[in-house]
Amino acid sequence: MFLANYVCKSAACYFDKSATPEIIFFEILILLGAVLSIFLFSKIKNKSILRFAILALGVFIFEFFTNTLWMNYHLGRWAYVYQDVSWIITLGWTTLIFLAMFLVEKYFNDYSELKKFILMLVFITVLGLFGESAVVNLGIRSYSPEALDVINGIYLPYINVPLVALYYIPVFMALVISFYKFWSVFIEHKIIAPFSKSEWKRKLLISFIGILLLEIMVDPMLLNNNLPSWSYIYRDVNILMTGGWIVIVWLAIFIVDKLFPYINSVLKFFGYAFVAMVITLPAEAIIVAMNIREYTQTAVENFSGYHVPFLNIPVEIVFAIYFYLAFVIAFTHYWTYYSNKVIKNK
Repeated sequence: MFLANYVCKSAACYFDKSATPEIIFFEILILLGAVLSIFLFSKIKNKSILRFAILALGVFIFEFFTNTLWMNYHLGRWAYVYQDVSWIITLGWTTLIFLAMFLVEKYFNDYSELKKFILMLVFITVLGLFGESAVVNLGIRSYSPEALDVINGIYLPYINVPLVALYYIPVFMALVISFYKFWSVFIEHKIIAPFSKSEWKRKLLISFIGILLLEIMVDPMLLNNNLPSWSYIYRDVNILMTGGWIVIVWLAIFIVDKLFPYINSVLKFFGYAFVAMVITLPAEAIIVAMNIREYTQTAVENFSGYHVPFLNIPVEIVFAIYFYLAFVIAFTHYWTYYSNKVIKNK
């Protein structure tokens, strides 16, 4: 049905897609929930379909980026886009987030942006735990060996969800909501006023927080080897690698801002991500060749077999790096704008 099913050389493209009646009923509920969430949101905000689509794009990118952490089976052949990445699962998460946003925007609209953000995370985490429980107990969701190693057999009672979901879900949501919030600034035609260059320390801190949160979450997908022992802060999450990402993101921002100071913020966003990727790809090839970076067995098994010429990097890594950068840049810029109070109504 989709191109990926025809060109993929990986065994990860071939698994049991047959859906049970219970799963089909679950999928129908997701579709109805999506329609309901859009309808409810349209009561408090305009362009609700566009907002839902942008949020769904953020969720899908994250699902694609982290697809080696878990497997989504038995959803029906119609439900898959790439390997086991499913638009049904994307739609389900998007619906939960949209419903949480509706609740916060309707009943807590007078709260500050930060308080509303925290409330959204609380609501979505609760809803997400029950959603995760549903897909696990229906036999849809299972976890990679590397993810199971992190889970370490510890599950929340009654709902059969890994305890680490209490970290993964809020981080997943924080990054996706920030991605949506960044783009909603342009949907609502708000003005982004210039902020003082002296605020670079705050921007640096926000970048560090975003990168570190994401690094911890994707830890089961890769290994950082042969670095000084003092530089490891959690499993193989390494402060030197995190610092390297910050340098690359900041260098990309500096280059684009210096060369194209007057282009609009949307074009700058894509410029930042593109320049950062151009810097990152050769660096990734070098650290792989030096045996500093190693991809986990599940990640390797999910690779399609196609590589970037000359660099010998799997094409999946190219997409993963771009998506990684997109989330970090959106997270950094939105919270930099907000913390400097430079977002204003037009």
